[in-house]
Amino acid sequence: MGVIRDGWRGVRAGVPVLMGYVPVAMAYGIAAEGVGLSFWETLLVSVFVYAGASQFFILAAIKLGTPLPGIVAMVCLLNARHLLYGPLIVKWLPQTLQKRLQAAFFLTDEVFATAFHAMGNQPEQGRYAWYMGLGMTAWLSWIGGTIIGLVAGAGLTAQFPQVDQTLRFALVALFFSLALLSVKRSMLFALLMASIVTLLCLIVAGATPAILAGAVTAWLCFVPKREAAPALGQTSSSTHHSSAKEGSHGTH
Repeated sequence: MGVIRDGWRGVRAGVPVLMGYVPVAMAYGIAAEGVGLSFWETLLVSVFVYAGASQFFILAAIKLGTPLPGIVAMVCLLNARHLLYGPLIVKWLPQTLQKRLQAAFFLTDEVFATAFHAMGNQPEQGRYAWYMGLGMTAWLSWIGGTIIGLVAGAGLTAQFPQVDQTLRFALVALFFSLALLSVKRSMLFALLMASIVTLLCLIVAGATPAILAGAVTAWLCFVPKREAAPALGQTSSSTHHSSAKEGSHGTH
């Protein structure tokens, strides 16, 4: 029962992710149909690739006639950022390789943001079940959104031509809101400096250099707080007082 309870808490934590994933997955389903993929091809990409931005890249690459090895290489490159996510949450996962691989499959930008913010607050024995509840909610919502886009998407875009672009923006808005939950007071200076540098570079050099400059600036300016170690003299003093107190109790 404890595993079910912890998993259900993860499902509830995944509701905001679900609300963001369904419209974006719908946009993917609509776009895939336009490229010429069959229903099952589109669905299987969502089931096994399960990588939002990479799936849209796959559609663009197919449309341009890119060879399959090139598509695979670029998708791997786009998802390489997950190698940075894993070490930040692995301390809360079980030690077994099988469970860590299972957890890795469900790792996305939004799942990471939610887990990084809340996973450490879960009971130690229930963290894996909580994470799997979160991850499976996100995965199933992406699959469900893809199916909705395939079944009802054509009619929806015919009635409302702007809906495709609106649906895609939902994922950006979701990740931004989840990232804000992780902001702490110690990060404010670094975020301010990164914002200024990003804005200046955007005006002068364009979007890609601005993103890189902003990220480097945040990294250089952020100084994480560390708990101060007790002074040697204080440690010795506290040990001495503790021993004296024990001795007095023994005497009485």
